[in-house]
Amino acid sequence: MFLTDPALRRIAADTHDVLPEPLWRHDTATLNPIGDLARLLHTTARDFTDSTTALDAALLRVDALASRGRRGLAARADIHIAGYQQTLTDALAARERHLVLGAMLVTAYRAWRSHRPVLGSSDERHLLLYRGDPSRGVATLRLKDPGTWLVVPDAEAASAFTIPYPDRVVGEVTETEQGWAPTAYTDPQHRQIQSGMTYPLPVCDDLASACRSLLRWWHLRHSDAWRSRTPAQLTPAELAHLAS
Repeated sequence: MFLTDPALRRIAADTHDVLPEPLWRHDTATLNPIGDLARLLHTTARDFTDSTTALDAALLRVDALASRGRRGLAARADIHIAGYQQTLTDALAARERHLVLGAMLVTAYRAWRSHRPVLGSSDERHLLLYRGDPSRGVATLRLKDPGTWLVVPDAEAASAFTIPYPDRVVGEVTETEQGWAPTAYTDPQHRQIQSGMTYPLPVCDDLASACRSLLRWWHLRHSDAWRSRTPAQLTPAELAHLAS
């Protein structure tokens, strides 16, 4: 699963850059301005990760406090909670620190990124399925032919769309004059022989929506609403939902 590191998750949410690892670490030993930016970013990322842990712990304490309060309210129609002021104060302080560090992290990343294009394979890329929302998962795109990419959802994406295909090919997307055309299949050999397990889907406006269309099709395909239908047999509303 991608973006398990809190710093990478925040960067993806704010910039749409999905990094497989903190790539700036490769520049931290460089004695030039890029190295200075990388070291600043590295320190800020570590502080942000520590802050994420601290804020999570503070919110857990607030949650436990609220649960005790609700139980007391249900039992006696009254509420007396020892230490609630300090617990809430600690949580608010942790939140404020986290907000400041988050802004610093993104600023430092943008500064490093502006001088250091992220190196990667031209045959593979990573894409948030929903811009600004890493919780819906990441699609890995692997170049199959010029203009055509195989789509592989990570575990978080498979869970978000309720499909049984984490880290597996769910089809391909092809750039056309009309937009991005998705074709769903789970085995590339199905595509080669044009079997009944290959499903052309409606053309989408952009790459992310084409990837989402594949996952939505497989969600439908494994649901009671499928009823052994092909995409051509879906209702207009179902087709519109696939392409949204």
